[in-house]
Amino acid sequence: MNEAKNGMIICRAKENTFLFMIRNIWNTFWYAIGVSLSVGLGTLLASGLSGIFCNNGQMDTGILNLGLGLIPLLIGIRIIHIIFLRRNQFYIISEQNVSSEGGFLTRFKQTLHMDEIQSVSYTRTLIQQIFGCGDIVISSAAASRGTMVLKNVDHVKKITDLLISNSRHSR
Repeated sequence: MNEAKNGMIICRAKENTFLFMIRNIWNTFWYAIGVSLSVGLGTLLASGLSGIFCNNGQMDTGILNLGLGLIPLLIGIRIIHIIFLRRNQFYIISEQNVSSEGGFLTRFKQTLHMDEIQSVSYTRTLIQQIFGCGDIVISSAAASRGTMVLKNVDHVKKITDLLISNSRHSR
């Protein structure tokens, strides 16, 4: 149904799997540290205050256990969120436009029409060169949506050339 409106789909891509996993493992590591510190210290404070006022000066172990149980639960929710983000994020290049779609709790779709594209370029960091991917930057003539960046796309040179060719043919 979208193919009739948007033309034939030429390419459907996702972010490089390895770089996606490394970045999210790093982010989850720091998320876990932050959650552990904030929930852990908050739990200690709550169980201590509860013990002072309600438990004859003894720390309330029920609140302490509840708080410490929240830490792995919150980290698990974060990991599930990352898995759903990976499954729902993709890029579509058709004859008429380029789209970036994704999101989990909040869905988004950004589309640039081929005739609005002013320039297409790509950048590759050292890590991206090792894994054969890169970032494609698409500049648009549309004032409301100036640029679109396709992050860590595999076969970056081939897809960039495809975008340049299609944007020239649409003019």
